[in-house]
Amino acid sequence: MGSITKPTTTRYHGLDALRAFAMIMGVVLHAALLYVDPDLAYAITDKKDTPTSETLGVIFFFIHTWRMPVFFLLAGFFTRLMIETRGTINLLKNRSIRIGIPLIVGSLTYNLLFGYGSVLQTHHLWFLYDLVWMYLIICFIKYLCRYRSGIITQKFDRVFSSYGNMWYLMILLIPATTVGRPFFFNWINSDIGIPGPFFITGFSYFLIGWFMNRNTEILSILSNNYRRSLILAGVTFVFFITVISLADANKDTEEGGLYYLIGLVLSPTTTFLLVITFIGLADRLFKTSNAIINYFVDASYWIYLFHLVVVFATGSFVISVFEPILAVSINIVITTLICICTYHVLVRYTPIGWTLHGNKGGLINLIKKRSENE
Repeated sequence: MGSITKPTTTRYHGLDALRAFAMIMGVVLHAALLYVDPDLAYAITDKKDTPTSETLGVIFFFIHTWRMPVFFLLAGFFTRLMIETRGTINLLKNRSIRIGIPLIVGSLTYNLLFGYGSVLQTHHLWFLYDLVWMYLIICFIKYLCRYRSGIITQKFDRVFSSYGNMWYLMILLIPATTVGRPFFFNWINSDIGIPGPFFITGFSYFLIGWFMNRNTEILSILSNNYRRSLILAGVTFVFFITVISLADANKDTEEGGLYYLIGLVLSPTTTFLLVITFIGLADRLFKTSNAIINYFVDASYWIYLFHLVVVFATGSFVISVFEPILAVSINIVITTLICICTYHVLVRYTPIGWTLHGNKGGLINLIKKRSENE
């Protein structure tokens, strides 16, 4: 049986860095999206016949394959960590501030200030809305299981005892991904209400993250096997995009249906391999604290919240001036610089920053130091 490791630290530098990387990849994802989805490009730019790019399509699909599952897995990991170290009530208080307030303010800003949709739409912040439901569900489950963990929990712990045993997770992930990504893209509901079917996929990874925190020795196992995961992930991803391309080219035929069914199996397999590859690499590369990495860890949440309007505004200009790869590169640089500058000047040392990631200095520390001196 997998041993249950009690959290001994409140900081996992590799996982923090991975979460920041995944958030910042949103800039790349949405910058490339304008050259993948002509309808969106037309809606943003009001220009017909906008250029497309197969290369950017592959980059977009690669990021899309692993990014949201990584988010949800890390959310589950850090949720259990906080419950174990600070308690359920403090988790709910913390997430109400860190998740609830940005969700409400961010959605209203996009809807009312920028006029992107109705007041009930969450846009790219749907992820935060789904997380709110997940926090409530996991707290309810924990309340029901407060007296005993049960046989099911012990069996899940065994899954995280070795690299090979983790493949039993495919029993969960194949049906969950088939429901949440029936056509290989996230089936979400971006309106306030019942979350979309992808919630099932996301919550599956949330639970995986939860059990990883119960069995933190799995991080070292994934770190030691990152080369194996990387090779398998690369081969599987190439096979995956080839199969879905064949399915699309042969749709409405028996061959196309067969390729589609193969794709439904390859989809969760590819995602799972990419996720554990990134976790293993992150744990291997970021063992200790680093000031620059920590800065981007703090800034990444603001980048995630703010980047969309900057990406679309910049993209609407460069899309007709430069060829796709260069245009996306320029968009990424401009958007990242604007997000970092606004973060440092308007967010990091202000109540906005304290809401997003706690106090990082400034007025509160100054008051504390003066109080101590007095």
